[in-house]
Amino acid sequence: MRGVTVGALNIVMPEPHSADRYVSLLKDAYKAKRIIKVRGEFAAILGSFGTSETDDFVSGDIYKFFDLDISSRWLNVDQRAPAEAAELELIKVPENLKPGLQTFPFVLHPKKHRVFFLSRERDEHFGPTDAMRYFKQLLNQPHLVEKYGQIKVVVEPEQDSLDKIFGMSELRRLEIELSPPNPDDFEDYEVAVKQRMKLQNAQKMQVIFVADTGQSLEPDWDTKELSRVAQSNGKVTGRGKIADGPVVNVSTQQHPLVSTESYDPNVDTVVSAVLRAANKFITKLIPKKSPQIP
Repeated sequence: MRGVTVGALNIVMPEPHSADRYVSLLKDAYKAKRIIKVRGEFAAILGSFGTSETDDFVSGDIYKFFDLDISSRWLNVDQRAPAEAAELELIKVPENLKPGLQTFPFVLHPKKHRVFFLSRERDEHFGPTDAMRYFKQLLNQPHLVEKYGQIKVVVEPEQDSLDKIFGMSELRRLEIELSPPNPDDFEDYEVAVKQRMKLQNAQKMQVIFVADTGQSLEPDWDTKELSRVAQSNGKVTGRGKIADGPVVNVSTQQHPLVSTESYDPNVDTVVSAVLRAANKFITKLIPKKSPQIP
């Protein structure tokens, strides 16, 4: 058996934002063949996209590789000295061949506009922050923005990240930042938030609460619901004490949502493991319909 780690991203496009448009967005991104730097000398390209794994998921592959710059300085390890010009002339590496290939399968849930991706298997790693940066650049190429609008990509946080904030023994400061959500489940509160922002021509909402001197914040229902929306469409940061500890900052961005799955490579595929994790994620990520707004 092999163990794998799966991460999740929330991808939000402006209206109209039907499930078909999310699939179309990824297909157009695939056609672009864009190579994007992800970390250091590593880059990535969308290797495939468009296979329907189930009625709810469409799969693809991200190819991560070492983007070797053959024009950089080289070392002759035998002589322990910089390579000379004559030696460099012997280097013949075709531009279309790249070393260090690592493959990271992912699945898109178009209706919930979430991407679930292989984050780690053995020594191969594609962290949530790297994945977020990759998809943000991939989906915001000029020709795609012209067709679909500016795409927002957010790392899904652990669902208990808000519990860590609201469970502080002394909550001194609470910062909520969010972009308009896509209330695909027609949740009353998300619809209200989006409509409120739309009526005010707002592309971002920021709310800050600071406790009175010597007091601790006591967030009400509305503040907690707004935070719930923001954790998948922005970020929530709390500053205060946990138990009797020192004052610390806790952010939903510090705790990405990841899941560990296992599979038998003799009878199963890593994509199946990602799908199993994705189905579990969907249950966690999409809460039941919010209670009636007070």
